[in-house]
Amino acid sequence: CYTTPIPLPPSALWLSVSLALFAPLAHARFFDVPANHPYVDAIDFLTKEGILKGYENRSFRPDQFINRAEFTKILMETVYPKAYVEGCIDFQRTRSEERVVIPTFTFPDVPQDAWFANSICTAWINGVVSGYPDGLFRPEEGVQFVEAAKMLSLGFGLTAFELPHLGEQNILWYQPYVEFLATQHAIPFSIKTLDQHISRGEVAELIYRLKDFPLKPEPVEAFSQQADDLIDPVGWKAYENTTYHFRFEYPDTWPDPVVLPRGTYDGRSPYIQSQWTVFFGPEDEDCIGSGICVQRDMWIDGYRLDETGVIMDAAFYDLETIELVDETVIHSAPVMITLEEVGHCVDKRAFFFGDKSVYAMNVRCGGEDEKLSHIFDQLIKSVEEITVPSLVR
Repeated sequence: CYTTPIPLPPSALWLSVSLALFAPLAHARFFDVPANHPYVDAIDFLTKEGILKGYENRSFRPDQFINRAEFTKILMETVYPKAYVEGCIDFQRTRSEERVVIPTFTFPDVPQDAWFANSICTAWINGVVSGYPDGLFRPEEGVQFVEAAKMLSLGFGLTAFELPHLGEQNILWYQPYVEFLATQHAIPFSIKTLDQHISRGEVAELIYRLKDFPLKPEPVEAFSQQADDLIDPVGWKAYENTTYHFRFEYPDTWPDPVVLPRGTYDGRSPYIQSQWTVFFGPEDEDCIGSGICVQRDMWIDGYRLDETGVIMDAAFYDLETIELVDETVIHSAPVMITLEEVGHCVDKRAFFFGDKSVYAMNVRCGGEDEKLSHIFDQLIKSVEEITVPSLVR
């Protein structure tokens, strides 16, 4: 018996393909790097280039902290030819024999036959590292983010030379380096504090985002922390709704979210009423409510799973007012990010396709305001569908 297959509409096709691609299977190269790991592309690229290696048991250990020797070796082999790095100490010996006036590469805790010695020599000659005031390099110590920011900025040429410390009172010596990375959208959201020790996965992502600089000086298209997020951080708190099966984080200076269980329709896509709405964001003096701010400029709408097709059709066919800007995965859920022209604003929106509902996060005018757009990027990274355990009777 032969039957003609029924063609799928673009929305159904996109969703079926996305669900297949975004399934959390282990990455072929390492069993502990799932296909939906936030740094899978970076880890894959750097291992193919031979800059990073896994372990004999096919693990990569992306969450394992990295030490100064490992980080220096990875950075130097990324920005300089391997032969140049491996010949650094021999070159130093030759130049010394020729009585050329050049400082001698000496760190008491870096034996010249150590596996990392040539990398540290290369970094030292090129002004990427200078060691500690006591003359040590401390190769086994972990790498704080601010230290990595300085070395990355110098190694990739985001700054041509080490910036001077303007006296002992200059406690923000690291600020320019952090700003250099932020300008290139190179700070992943897993970096939360300046003194945070960085992991193997974060090192891969940092280098991956900078790998084409200066050949490609414009920033990479990626979610990134801004310098102020780390230098003058905002506290975050969690909101969890077990009725609608989701959670997210928002600044702790904002009032608590407000739930509207009846849902709303305000003219935005997908042009149907939502099942429910949760308003949040900074308090607005002109908002609706008696003593409690209800309607705000940020909110999450919930839609039934069988309304997925309507949502996708709006994104693909309403090209006059809607622009599809990204498709990604957040906490194992396929996510579609759009810009939508509404009145005099361009809203930034994200649709999360969960197992229980479709969640639509909205930030009014977030598509035309850089600060609001960055807040949106931070917010969506925390959205996660949750499973509520059933009661045992």
